This record gives sequence, C-alpha cells and structure tokens, in this order.
Amino acid sequence: MTYCRNAFLLCTVAATLSFPAIAAAQEAASVPAAPAADDIVVTAQKREQNLQNVPVSVSVLSAATLADNRVSGLEQLSQVSPSISFTNSANTRGQGLAIRGIGTLNFSDGVEPSVSTVIDGVVIGRSAASFFDFNDISRIEVLRGPQGTLFGKNSSAGALNIVTEKPSLHKSEFEGSASYSTFNDVRLKGSGSVVLDEGRAALRLSGFRSTADGIITNTLNGQKLNNTNSWGVRGKFLFEPSDVTSIYIIGDYGENNRNCCASTVRSVLPTTVYYNGQTRAALLSAQELGPLNREVTLDGETFNRQHAGGGSIEINTELGGQTITSITAYRAFQVFDNNDADQVSLPVISVNNARQRQRQFTQELRLTSPAGQPIDYVVGLFYFWQDVVSRTQVKGNLTVNLPPGKYLGNQVDRGITTKNVAAFGQLTAHPTDKLSLIGGFRLTADQEVAFFDRTILPGAVAAMPSLGGPAYVSPTLKATDTDFGFKLGAQYQFSPDIMGYFTFTRGYKGPALNLLNNLTAATVSSGLAVLKPEIARNWEGGIRTTLFDRLLTFNVTGFYETFNDFQAQTYNALLTTFALTNAGKLTTKGAEVEAIIRAGKGLTLSGNLAYSDTNVRGLVIGCYPGQTAAQGCMTGGKQDVSGEPLINAPKWAYTVDARYATDIGDRLRGSANLAFTYRSQVFFNYRDPSTRQPGYGLLNGRLSVETSDGRYRLSIFGKNLTNRHFSSYIAAGTLDTSAKGAGYTQLLTPDAFRTVGVEAAVRF
Repeated sequence: MTYCRNAFLLCTVAATLSFPAIAAAQEAASVPAAPAADDIVVTAQKREQNLQNVPVSVSVLSAATLADNRVSGLEQLSQVSPSISFTNSANTRGQGLAIRGIGTLNFSDGVEPSVSTVIDGVVIGRSAASFFDFNDISRIEVLRGPQGTLFGKNSSAGALNIVTEKPSLHKSEFEGSASYSTFNDVRLKGSGSVVLDEGRAALRLSGFRSTADGIITNTLNGQKLNNTNSWGVRGKFLFEPSDVTSIYIIGDYGENNRNCCASTVRSVLPTTVYYNGQTRAALLSAQELGPLNREVTLDGETFNRQHAGGGSIEINTELGGQTITSITAYRAFQVFDNNDADQVSLPVISVNNARQRQRQFTQELRLTSPAGQPIDYVVGLFYFWQDVVSRTQVKGNLTVNLPPGKYLGNQVDRGITTKNVAAFGQLTAHPTDKLSLIGGFRLTADQEVAFFDRTILPGAVAAMPSLGGPAYVSPTLKATDTDFGFKLGAQYQFSPDIMGYFTFTRGYKGPALNLLNNLTAATVSSGLAVLKPEIARNWEGGIRTTLFDRLLTFNVTGFYETFNDFQAQTYNALLTTFALTNAGKLTTKGAEVEAIIRAGKGLTLSGNLAYSDTNVRGLVIGCYPGQTAAQGCMTGGKQDVSGEPLINAPKWAYTVDARYATDIGDRLRGSANLAFTYRSQVFFNYRDPSTRQPGYGLLNGRLSVETSDGRYRLSIFGKNLTNRHFSSYIAAGTLDTSAKGAGYTQLLTPDAFRTVGVEAAVRF
C-alpha cells in the first residue's frame, strides 16, 4: 500500500516540479502579484488571503453562484460543488454531508459529523443544526481533507466555512428579492446595512421567508408532504472604536416547520403480509410504484419541527503588531420529528419520533502575526462544551396480531455532554523569497459523558423489537482521549502567477458513544458502546496558476487520504436494526481540477472536476436482502464489504458554468447564466443493486435584466431543465424484507423535477 501511495503522489509532485519551465515564460519575480479586483479572498488559514496563494484544497462558492443555481441550503451544495455529497434521511438528525466521499450518517447522539460546518467562525456541534436556509451569505469555502489544525473539532473529512455579509461602515444600503416558481415556491429575502457612525459603527439586519407545496401526496387524507415552510432573521453590529480594534456582534434565529420527510415506495415484496392478513402489495395497489412515485398511504404523522439560534461576539485588536482575536459564542437547537416508518395505512410502526435539544458554548482565542514576515503564524486556544438531550418513542403493532387498542412500544431517554479543549497553531517560514515551509499542530483533549434509559412505552403490552428492546438503564457511559494532530508541508512560488505545494496532514475526530435505540447490556459490558477515535491521514499536492495575463485560472490538486477506525453506522434490513462500529480503514484518492476562463468582455466560463476513488477495508455488515453466498453473504447473514466503494460516493463529478453580461441600450443591462452538473452512479447500500442510483446531470439556467445602476432586476430561472429524475436516498422498505428479497423505498426532493420561476429584486 505504501508503494501505491507513493507512486500516486509522485505523479502530483512531478507535475509540481515541472512548472519551473512554464514559470520561466512568465514575468520573473519572487513574490506573488498584487491582488487584483477579481481575486477571490478566503480565510481558509484564519487570515484573509488570495485563494491562489493558499496551500489548501479549497473551492469558493460565491453568493452569485448560489443565487444563479437556486441553492438555498447545505443539502443542495453538491449541485455546485462536485467534491460534496449529500445523503438524505427521514429527518435532519440522520442527514449527512461528505467530502471526497467521506462523511458521517448517524442517528446516534453520541457521534459527531466528520464534515464540520463553521458559520462566521463558530463551529456547529450537531449535524442537524447545520441544515438551515441560506440567508445573506457572502461566500462558502469548501475545505477538502482534514482541517483540524486550524478548524479543529469535527473536521476530519473537511470543513464548510460559511461567511455571511458584514455591515458596511461607510455606506447604508438595502437589497431585497421575491420569487415564485413551480410547486408554489415563494421566497422572500431582505437585508439592510445602516451606518450609525461613519467609519466606526454600523448595523445590518437580514431575514427570509420560504414556503412551497409538498411534492408528495398522502392518498389517505390528501395532505401534501415534504413541503417547505421556514423563516429566519439575523442581526449584526460592527463597532471599530480605533484603527486597530473591532467588535463584531451577531445574533440569529430561525425556524423550519415541515411535513417532512416521507419516503415513497419503489417496489414491494409480494410475500410481505401484516398481522391482520393484509398484504403490502394490496395496501399499495392504488399507487404507481417506481422511481417516479410521488404518493404515500400513511396513517401516521410526518413532520419535522425545528428551530435554532444563537449569538457570538468577535473581538479583534492589535498588540505589538500582532492581532488578537476572541470569538465567544452560544447556540441552541431543538427538533421534534416523526415518520410513519411502515408506509402503509396500518399501525405497524406509525409512531417513530424524537424530541432533541442541543446547547453549545465555544470560546476561541487566536494570536495572528502580521503577513509578510520571515515567519507567519497563527496560534490559539479553543474550548467547546455541548449538551444534547433527547427522547424517542417507537409505537405500533409490528407483525403481532394484538387485541384492538393494544400495541408494542419503547421510550428512550438519553443525553450526552461533550467537552473539548485544544491548543493549535500553524507556522509558515519563508527561508527564501519563493520557498515557504509549513508546520501546524493541534493538541486535543476530549471528554464525553452520557446516560441511556430505555423503558416500555406507557400503555404498551411489550417492547418493540429491533427498533427498541426490553427495559434497560445503562451505567454512565464515558469516553476520554487526548490526541496530537499535525500538518507538514512546503509551498513554492515559481512565479507571481504559479504556485505549487505539498502537504501531509494527520486529522482526528474524538471517540464516540453508541446511544442508538437498541443499545444492549452486552454491547456496553463488552466495551463496544465506545467507538475509537477517527484518525485521518492526507497526502496532498497541488498547483495554483493564473495565466495569460489573468485570462485563465487553472488549479489542480491530487490527494491520497486514509481513515482508520472510521465511525460508521450500518443498517440490517432483515433485522430492522441499526448498528455502530469502527470500520477498519477507508481510503479515498483522486484529483480535483478547477478552471476559470475570462473569455471576453462580460463572458466568464468556469468548470470544476472531482475524481474520487474510494474503498473500505475491514467492515463486516449484514447481508442485503436476497444476497446469496455467491454474492458474498457468509454464514450468519454477514458480509465483508472490503474493497467496495463507499456509499453515495460518486467516482466522477463535475460542474461547468457560463456567465455572460452586456449592456442593453443606455439604461439596461442583461445577463445570462447556464450551468450543468454531473454525478456518476452511486450505491446507497454496499453491493445492493436495488439501491443503485445511475449517473445523472442537471441543467440550470437564469436570464436577468437590470437597470444600469443595479437598482432593479427581473429574472427568469429554471432548475433541472431537462427534468432528470434522481433519488437522494434508496433503501429496503421497513418490514418489507426476507432472505429472498425486499421491496425498496426512496427519498425525492423538488430538485429531482423541472422547476421554473421568476424573481424580482431591488437594491439601493
């Protein structure tokens, strides 16, 4: 394996070292060119830098890119960023993001995501709290690979650094928009910045309201499911009492109240019979089953009610030329959700709900040197505290023919408190004008303490098997660990417009606790309730170029990344149960290519390509329904999926985009945008051919006319213009499985169908 890894990386290094010949044709100079108006500024290294000078695999999604493609949340980022994958779930607690094919999908409160979400410098502790409507976004930086050195916490696979718009200290301004599109999708957005004291104090307020009809119909009552119904506000105050000191205060609150998230049935197993003798096939006979099915027949409720909010204070000041930064933040998140897991009009598992409350406090202190010194550095301390408490209930008859009014059921109460303390830093030495040496570290101490209490639901005649279990109170569950992560690398500036780098990073995500509904005394006593920490190692090399008098920006990155003891959740469809385990080893290797061509006046072409070859080693899970010994199913209903690609990890993904703007007479300006994104086939369950999502491409477009002063704009837009249908998750149906096969369900979103609309905007 070492030789394969070295051979792969040698190709990247060779490409890097070959660039001096190209650099000779460029202007001879020893430092990067001065920033230009079209330079992209990022904070991927905790200081503002030109993207082309940053030795990190990072792509930037601007506010314009998000708007042109109607991307309104993290779950849609895969449509504009090929390195990102999103896997849907019956609720936001189970949804997950992946970068380079690596990400965490988990219902356990004791497992953190592997892709970190950071909003205005504040780490979000729970994956569910990351799924919110975008509002007043300036840019999103997608940082690929382990980012623990500077972003820490749960970023072993990568990080999304979300930056919102700041108040302007010099100009009061307002902008707002209203749009209407297919499915009665109505979105209202507004933001305004007011100067309170010229050059010293300003206030910015923003808000949004989004509603849309559901795309799924419950034939039992006509209710529309999987709708949109959210709103939110954010306020910011910026105060700069002196040239070297600033105080930045942010507060936000948002709600998302949806009849979500219902799966539809693709197929049924003819032999599935319920407790009263009715068959699943007969109960669903009125539906047109298949990949385009948009109907359900549910007797239980489907909803997701969540709200989140918080505040932060960021203080920056200078001392002896150094910048001292303090970010203090508190956030809270609550959700109440339910799904009818059986998907028929019988009380088989009609109640499957959760109430969860999360609170977190973070404190970060940083010391940053001025740029351009012989040694640049960022050092700091970080503290994280989080408390998560939840109650879940499962209720139904399952397969038992009980007397009227009787049922099986469980209630599970659990909670976990997490503390994380870290010291971190990154130093960049410049022994010559062209060469930079990079060293970073993060010393982390983790502590988790949890309780678990499973009872029989009041009124139930017995426990719910698989999804619950007999009454059980676990002893206090604890996990502690200390880790030293680091980063080493070199950066070389071949010319003002060509830079190459190579880095090695050891990333880390702390231990996890198994708090799934079906936790047993045997699991706890064997020590398997505590999962080992997740260790990531990433070898990465890249070239950053700006060529032909800035007409072309062309960046290439190669990577080889491994994860030991990845914290994985698996589902056994035959036993209707989830399990947590440490996968032996995950590997992802590949390349990322990004290009921008400024083809002419008003015309910009761009493209992004991601190739990720993923596989897993040492992971043994339940066989998929109908799997034979010849297909790898071993005695005991287990299969070793070593060598298989990761779930929902496309090998190829790319986006291409064309933007054109021109004056139309003296008072108007027109613009057009056309974007296409493609993702190759994936599996949502290892080896199971029935969970295969074929490759697909989405075409988005936008036409706009605005006044020459930019005050008024009218646009028409379309998403998925070719009406390319796809599923965001496919799985075996609950209790619709046997040793010989299964029926399957899917999750659909509005993005799987053509939508068109109109938008009006104003700015002054």
